[in-house]
Amino acid sequence: MSVELNDIAAQVERLHPLVSAQGGQLAASDPHYAQALQSFDHIEQKLRCLAGYIEDLGAATAPGWQIDQQAALAAITLSDLASRLAGHDSGPLNAASSGDFELF
Repeated sequence: MSVELNDIAAQVERLHPLVSAQGGQLAASDPHYAQALQSFDHIEQKLRCLAGYIEDLGAATAPGWQIDQQAALAAITLSDLASRLAGHDSGPLNAASSGDFELF
């Protein structure tokens, strides 16, 4: 989970220039937009903190301690993410896979 959270944080960080470029003067004139930009940065920071927290929990776990993760994995609807969390190698984290694509 730590690796996944760090990967998401890195993806958010790579979006900073895009979001900032769109808001140059708007951020200066609209306090709500400026707050949204700050929230975007805060999301990245939270993801990195959560990743570190989970990594430290894992390091502090007694050797041989295991949990049955099947129920939790069943709730994850992204199959490549579920596969990686289950410990199966599904290729590079940032590799785009073929399949459906949805625009918001």
